[in-house]
Amino acid sequence: MESGEKKVRVAVLWTGLSGYLNACLKVLAATEEVELFVANMRPLKEGPFDDAIFSWIENRYQWESVVDTDELIPLLDRFQPDVILCANWHSKGYRKTLKHFKGRAVRIFTSDRPWMGTPKQWLGVITSRFYLHPICEAIFVAGDRQAIFARKMGFKQQNILRGLLSCDHEKFSAIYREREKSLSEPRTFVYVGRFSSEKGLDVLVQAYGLYRSMSSDPWPLKCYGTGPLSGLLEGVNGIERQGFCQPDDLPNEFIEANCLILSSIYDGWAIVVHEAAAAGMGVIVSDAVGASVHLVQDSYNGYIVETGDVDELAQAMLRYASLSRNERKEMGANSYRMSLQFTPEQWTNTLVSKSKRILAKLRENS
Repeated sequence: MESGEKKVRVAVLWTGLSGYLNACLKVLAATEEVELFVANMRPLKEGPFDDAIFSWIENRYQWESVVDTDELIPLLDRFQPDVILCANWHSKGYRKTLKHFKGRAVRIFTSDRPWMGTPKQWLGVITSRFYLHPICEAIFVAGDRQAIFARKMGFKQQNILRGLLSCDHEKFSAIYREREKSLSEPRTFVYVGRFSSEKGLDVLVQAYGLYRSMSSDPWPLKCYGTGPLSGLLEGVNGIERQGFCQPDDLPNEFIEANCLILSSIYDGWAIVVHEAAAAGMGVIVSDAVGASVHLVQDSYNGYIVETGDVDELAQAMLRYASLSRNERKEMGANSYRMSLQFTPEQWTNTLVSKSKRILAKLRENS
């Protein structure tokens, strides 16, 4: 940063913090020209994430069930943000806070919702003109499917930021480099996610059973997570049910896996696809997974299958496991190359550079 140049003060208003956001915030905070403030909901007692990984954040406000604007707004008035990045436009407290800073900061909402053309989304398009635009100038989206939604809500191209979601790329790419040097190859499929219907867990269990019936040497399937459908994994031959895996532990678990499988019925993005790609793994996903648009190319680093199609998913497992080791290794290298589209460094650069341009225009017009 040039001597005498004013720092960019960024306030991040979030709900529950996550491991991947933690990586992005660390890079943002380490940027010389940035000062950071974070507001977030305290972790639920039954929540699986370890809040200790966010203890490094010095300038921080935490709330329980609702945002107390009598506490938050004075804190932000003292901080004087240039940029406010907000994750939840349905929070009354956050909406009131954003109204308070109209004309004083660039207000940016985030979205990982892909355009699906549902009645609810069309209602969102109609109401966004008076519900959303008065409290924000820009939107930070995950990828192209989300950008379509943003355009329909009336955001101009220059006010749409892309690349909202990035894994802790440094941690997972270290696994790729370790995998490259290894003389052995793990022969295991892996699932990471909530054990729930929207994740297509029933499809995965059925497809895995079909795959085993077709394979002379079937690979095991390790499943990491928690959720109401965990019972579907009980007693299934070849499936190893694991518990919730903390973000810091997942890279080491990926050392023992070769290919991620995600059979979601709905998944706006799925950050685990980026994590697996950065770790140099093959990826098999349903076409409902938002990240597939950017991070999976069929037969290049994995396979994209029809959502809900048990037979096609089973065939993809069989096809991947039947490749030669060198072919699978090349797929892993291709995954790693595709993962470089999204990094915490790129996330920070996009947020800061785009915000500065929007802020300059905002101040010109004020």
